[in-house]
Formats: sequence, C-alpha cells, structure tokens
Amino acid sequence: HTIENIIDLRILKYSLFLIFVYQEKEFLCRVSDLQDELKHRDHHISELDKEVLTLHENISALTKELEFKGKEVLRIRSESNQQIRIHEQDLSKKHEKELDVMTADHIREKQSILADFNKTQELLKEINSALQVSLEEMEEKYQNRESRPEDLQLIAELKDLIAERDQLIKKLIDDKKFYQLELVNRETNFNKVFNASPNVGVINPLVKQKKKNDKSTNRFVSVPNLSALESSGVGNGHPNRLDPIPNSPIHDIEFNSSKPLPQPIPPKEPKTFLR
Repeated sequence: HTIENIIDLRILKYSLFLIFVYQEKEFLCRVSDLQDELKHRDHHISELDKEVLTLHENISALTKELEFKGKEVLRIRSESNQQIRIHEQDLSKKHEKELDVMTADHIREKQSILADFNKTQELLKEINSALQVSLEEMEEKYQNRESRPEDLQLIAELKDLIAERDQLIKKLIDDKKFYQLELVNRETNFNKVFNASPNVGVINPLVKQKKKNDKSTNRFVSVPNLSALESSGVGNGHPNRLDPIPNSPIHDIEFNSSKPLPQPIPPKEPKTFLR
C-alpha cells in the first residue's frame, strides 16, 4: 500500500512537471510573440512620428506660403484700388469736359431755336393780319353782294305765296263773319216763329217739385246759346244782342233780323301752294 502511494505521488509529480513544462513553453512562445508585436508597434510609432514631423513641416511651409499669398493679395488689391481711383478720376474729368461741350452746344441750339421761333411768330403775325384784312374784305363783299337769280325767284315765289295766304285768310275771316251772322239771324227767327224762350240754367235738386200735370214746365235745360244770351237783355244798345268783343268788326255790322241773309257762296278750292 505504501509503494502504491509512492508511485502515485511520483506519477502526480511527473504530470505536474509535464504540465509546468508545457505551460512554460506556451508562456515563452507568447512572450516571444508579444516581443515581436512590441517591436512592430515601436517601428510603426517611429514611422508615425516621422510622418507627423513631415506633416508639421508641410503645415509650416503652407502657412508661410499662405501668409505670402495673403500679403500678395493685399498688395494686388491696393494696387487695383489705386488704379480704379485713377481711372475714375480720368473718367470724371472726361465726363465734365463732355458735359461742358454738350451744355455749350445745347445753349447755342436753344438760342438758334428761339431765334427761329421768333422769326416764325413774326411771320405768322403778318400772315394773320393779312388774312384778317382779306377776311374783312371778303365779308364786306359778301354783305354787299348782288342777289342771285334763284334767290330772287324764291323771294318772288314766297311773296306770291304770302299774298295768296293773306287772301285765303281774309276770305276765311269773311266766311266766319257771314256764318256767325247767319247763325244769330236764324236763331232769332226761330225763337220769334216758335215763340221759344229757353230757360238757361242748371238743375237744382233743392227746388220744390211742381205738379206732374204741369206740362208747361221745361224738364230739360237747354245749352247756352246766342239766342239765350240775347234774350237776357245784354248788348250795346240792343236788348237781344251779346256784348260786342272789343275791337271786333263783327258786332258793328247792322243786320235785319226779320229778313234772312242770302245763302253763302261756297269757297273755291284753294290753290296749291309751294311747300
């Protein structure tokens, strides 16, 4: 039993040794790998440092170049501004000279136009005065002109027409007087023959009604006429005539009421007048 235990212990030790050896080899391999990687990293860092130095140098060079370019831009800008100012001054002087020349030309042209206008105005005044004189002469000639034959003929025709119209009007007035006198004469004869005395007036409903058998009552009211007015006793010295119309020659004519007037002669057809 003791021998077996010793053998087991040796086996255990040997296995532990083997394990330790294996781990040591593994650790050694790992350490070598790490060392290689460290060397690689160191080399990479050195390269990056070199690159950083190069970039710094480039940046400094670009900064110097940028400053130089900025100074050059400022110089070019100042030179261009100076040239622009010089050019503007030249242009303003040139413009002033051209403006002076144009002003002088405008003044000369204005004076020339005014002179032409004054001459034209004087000429128009002379033409106007001549036309005025000519117009007055023409008006005088027109006022003192002789009558045209057609005007004389028209005047004569119009005079004839007026004379015919006057005759026609006179004849119509005479016929009117005749018919008025005839009407008065016939009305008077009618009243004398039939013993008629028309009651002129209006119907008054307030008047007491007369007896129905009173046949002499005139139930109707006659229309006012000349005979009724004559029977009312008005007139110029005649109880059976109306008041005469002022300045009327009709009522100044004396007529016989018992003797009828002759029959009127119908008027002839009027002549055809010019339109």
